[in-house]
Amino acid sequence: MLRVLHSWQWEKNFVPPEVQKKRKHLVNITAVKPNDLTREGDVSRYRTHPVCLVTGDGRTLPDDVKRFEKWNIPHDLYCVNRSLLYFQRPIDHWAAVDVEESVWFTRHASSAVERPDKPIVRHTIGSQTYAFDVYWQMDIDFENDFQRRVMTGNTGYFAVLTAIYMGYEKIVLAGMPLNMEAHWYEDEMEEGPNWNGWCYTQWMDFVIKVPEAANVRSLSGYSAFILGKATEDWLK
Repeated sequence: MLRVLHSWQWEKNFVPPEVQKKRKHLVNITAVKPNDLTREGDVSRYRTHPVCLVTGDGRTLPDDVKRFEKWNIPHDLYCVNRSLLYFQRPIDHWAAVDVEESVWFTRHASSAVERPDKPIVRHTIGSQTYAFDVYWQMDIDFENDFQRRVMTGNTGYFAVLTAIYMGYEKIVLAGMPLNMEAHWYEDEMEEGPNWNGWCYTQWMDFVIKVPEAANVRSLSGYSAFILGKATEDWLK
């Protein structure tokens, strides 16, 4: 893991539009409206197990994952942004919503997480991006904060929505405490993300307005307070 972490290089390079439009692997344009669960395209084929572990970059990631893995529950692994650096085992899904992150992924994904026989399915929003497999079209005009704010700083929430539409029966969040502590890969004295009030409103609206929210729980933090605590009994 340390070798992979030391290889991390963040580059803010401009990517020309003609490059952004290039797609690789199992490209599938998918239109999804979270308010009515309308599907265009069969995204269920990306699902292997009924349980999905969605991982974020919060400080609690290592402890959350260790606790979850002790339960020995078969699952698909869905990493958000740099949380894939924590794992040295195959990953099923990865999500990001900016071009620079996706370009980094195509350059640095290691053989430990990318299986030759089953490439990682890469998710993002829209089509003006680089090297993704599924391009989700969100109905951002729909007047609900739980949907409208998906593109503004909470990729983990975007991953939860896409996991729902892929048909996962139970979705567990790890490393998404929604607090202001440093990311798991930073020194603990570093300043963490500054979550705005709308972020918490977004998750609460999700619980109130989306029936499938009952199938989503978190392992730690404020997300566990809002969604409910994921436990071994709940999963089994």
